[in-house]
Amino acid sequence: MNGGRLIGLLGGLLVFPGLSLAQKPAKKGPSVAITNIRVDVNTERVQVRYDVAGLQPDDSVYLEIESQRRGQLNARTLTGDVGKGLLSGKNKTVVWPYRLDGLRIDDPIQVLFHVKQLALPAVPPGGGPAYALLSVVAPGVGTIFVQPGRNVGLRPLITGSYLGLWAFGIVQKNRSNQAYDRYERERDEAAYAQANRQHHQYLLATGAAVALLVADVGYTFWKGRKNTKLQRVTTPGLAIDVVGATPTVGLRVRF
Repeated sequence: MNGGRLIGLLGGLLVFPGLSLAQKPAKKGPSVAITNIRVDVNTERVQVRYDVAGLQPDDSVYLEIESQRRGQLNARTLTGDVGKGLLSGKNKTVVWPYRLDGLRIDDPIQVLFHVKQLALPAVPPGGGPAYALLSVVAPGVGTIFVQPGRNVGLRPLITGSYLGLWAFGIVQKNRSNQAYDRYERERDEAAYAQANRQHHQYLLATGAAVALLVADVGYTFWKGRKNTKLQRVTTPGLAIDVVGATPTVGLRVRF
């Protein structure tokens, strides 16, 4: 199990000696689906056919065969579409000539599939809704902390735009005040018109800044709440299994 993880115990089929069964469970693991498992048992061998989708180049498919009475069987001579380097497709075939392993099949058996994938680096989940308070102080900053892996991206532009709008608005407000003071001193109508125009620009800039602040805080709070809910979700049907002597965690489905 070094360098990878067992992502699923994806299918099991209880088969009695001398029977051929076919089913379409369509059960899926996190990224691989093994379906249409068909098992045929005779006095010489066990033949398993299946369809598989979603395999990646580094994935591996393994089979486990359990006896109802004796537990896990030591299937050393498995051949066919099993192990590493498989491609997705239909009618994959695995053959186990169990007599070569010195075994007899005289009670019901169950076939289980294991799919092993290379472990990918975990991406740290995003933070919670409390980071909205950081966005109140500096829009765009709190948003970074609720992204998976704290992805920065173009979010500093939000902070820059917010500060720029306030700076522009304050400058226009000062200029409007100065123009109005000149109007009061000189009764210059041009100065009065300039004061009105720059005051209007001040209102537009600060209004846009407030709208950007509200939008960013709202998004940060919503995203943080969503992250919190996702972190509380537990995977249904999670089971701890043992393959050989190695404990593994995966989804186990029997049918």
